[in-house]
Amino acid sequence: MADQEHDAQIHLERAAEMVWDAIQRLEEAQRVLFKAGDCYVGQVYGDGVRAVIEVTEDMADAVGDLTQAHIEIGKIGKRDKGRPAGGGWKDS
Repeated sequence: MADQEHDAQIHLERAAEMVWDAIQRLEEAQRVLFKAGDCYVGQVYGDGVRAVIEVTEDMADAVGDLTQAHIEIGKIGKRDKGRPAGGGWKDS
């Protein structure tokens, strides 16, 4: 049964890495969109600026959600490391 617990930790760590990578990519995309917004300002396309701002706000919300998911994955891994292998569910 210890192997199953170890496997669960590996999967949790991999999921956390993937979520972290997604956060980094979204933040990179936001920086690129900000550059697009700067170009719109320079070219006087006002409606484009508003659209870029709205999209980057949506992305900021997504980053916040992903960050929360990353935190929760970490909590699961920390909490479950102390549990005995093959044990039943315990209410705390």
